[in-house]
Amino acid sequence: MSGVTFLDAGQTESFLDSHRISRHPADTFTLPETVDLGQPAKRYFVTEQIATQAVSVWLYEGPAEIAKQYPYGSIQIGRKLLCLDINTDDFHRNLYPPIKRKTRSAPTLIAPWSHYLDGVMWGGYYDFVFLVAAKLCRIKEALPESEFKAALVSYPLFGTAYERDFLALLGIDSDHVVDSRTTNVTFERCVLANAGHWFYPNTADILSLRKYVLAQIPPTEKPHKRIYVSRSGRRRILNESAVIALLQTYGFETIEDTPRSVTEQVQIYQNAEFIIGPHGASFSNIIWCQPDTHLFEIFAPAYTPGFFRYLAHTLDLGYSAYYHGPAGTGDWASGLEDDIYVSMPELELCLKEWLPPNSP
Repeated sequence: MSGVTFLDAGQTESFLDSHRISRHPADTFTLPETVDLGQPAKRYFVTEQIATQAVSVWLYEGPAEIAKQYPYGSIQIGRKLLCLDINTDDFHRNLYPPIKRKTRSAPTLIAPWSHYLDGVMWGGYYDFVFLVAAKLCRIKEALPESEFKAALVSYPLFGTAYERDFLALLGIDSDHVVDSRTTNVTFERCVLANAGHWFYPNTADILSLRKYVLAQIPPTEKPHKRIYVSRSGRRRILNESAVIALLQTYGFETIEDTPRSVTEQVQIYQNAEFIIGPHGASFSNIIWCQPDTHLFEIFAPAYTPGFFRYLAHTLDLGYSAYYHGPAGTGDWASGLEDDIYVSMPELELCLKEWLPPNSP
């Protein structure tokens, strides 16, 4: 677009530097290798060093007429289009055709998200928890409580029950939340924050999420349950009935993939000592687990992302992995939709290494 300068993430941080009110530096971790519990020669993840990204909060104050928010949630200041999330690809979708919006004014705007939700790349539970809710927690820590509660929060809403639950748990009133696709907010001050690493959230964000959510839902008991987390969508286990039958002999309870409140999800994971299931967004909830809980993640060979391995390591949880057969080749994201077959003898070998059968 003529006259608009698209800033990348680094340029955005430099542009906003004088407006910074908080910053958490990048973290580095060495993640240990992950081998098969029953076949130690089979390696799922090698030892590797990973790094998060530094995350900040900025408070922009300037002439109201030079700053605006687009329907997809991003902020433009003067002629500078900011990049506070992964990219600015959705900018052009606001222009053709232009989106008509009602106008609302607020002294302070919080703009925590700047992507349209397509249900494929963006829009899932993991995205909301670590790219929106975590950012709101960081902003909540950086602002006086009265200012946070008085601010208007505007972004392309996910429109889900879990979104409403999280906002309520963070003390954000529903009448202080608007959808940037339908409401154009004019403001005097704007609070901004960057997303950080998509797969490896900054440790400060993880701890901030735990701080604010667990203050509302504290643990009620010592973790003791063994749970199998089922999936009803993509990446289902093809022979799930056999898996469940085997797990029952080891004292596992099956958690069906049905709608639950955030409070219910937090309590399930708080009270678990061992969690097993196919890779999926539900494992975002391991951030509520108590230390020494163990996550056993089942993959399709062509799709083995390591972000829950990272979360488990960060939170001092145990971690194991499994897939049947050799590793996939090429881009691991190519197996995003793959369903999963589990070998019963291989799974039992893993369980025998960790758990005695028939124990409560």
